[in-house]
Amino acid sequence: MPRTARIIFDNAICHIFNRGNAKQEIFRDEEDFEHFLFILAYFKEKYGFKMYHLCPMPNHFHFLWQISKAKILSQAMHDITQTYTKFHHQKYQTVGYLWQGRFKNMIVEKEEYLLKLGAYIERNPVRAWLVKKPEDWKWSSYRFYAFREPMRVWVKIEGILKPVDLIDEDPLYKNFSQNPIERQKIYREFIYSLNDNEIKEEFGLKERRGRPRKN
Repeated sequence: MPRTARIIFDNAICHIFNRGNAKQEIFRDEEDFEHFLFILAYFKEKYGFKMYHLCPMPNHFHFLWQISKAKILSQAMHDITQTYTKFHHQKYQTVGYLWQGRFKNMIVEKEEYLLKLGAYIERNPVRAWLVKKPEDWKWSSYRFYAFREPMRVWVKIEGILKPVDLIDEDPLYKNFSQNPIERQKIYREFIYSLNDNEIKEEFGLKERRGRPRKN
């Protein structure tokens, strides 16, 4: 059966997500998460997409990107997932498919949806009972907006070691306040005020809840 064509266009803002094949864990320890962020930084620098929000989870990930050219999406995602697959197979001596088919993407058609969807993505670890507060999940973009902590990764490109900032500021973020400290405070209040069920209905999202974590 032929693959359906992706609907994508230049300068599109995309919600991108995928999970492990057969619901398997793709990130098992801190090294896995950190290496995935390194891979993201390398290909972000190579392809030049903007990443407004991200949240890798043990068995899936979510990104919010803006791409300058439509062709970048598939090229970058192919390189990111294949590079991580090679790392995973080598580390864990696994074989076969790591990912559940092709990555999924949805176009964010209305600008006002962007920040709300980004915050929803950053609440994923709380909904999955992995942490009690979004700031406790250190691999998401939440702390960038809530506390202005950069997500900076050093990568070697053409033999030169350089810092790459993973997160580009959401263009709607400054609407909260012109004062940076006040803006962070409002964002923290904003993410706690969201109603997950309303957002899932608004964006047509369906999530499988994880098992509660034992404390």
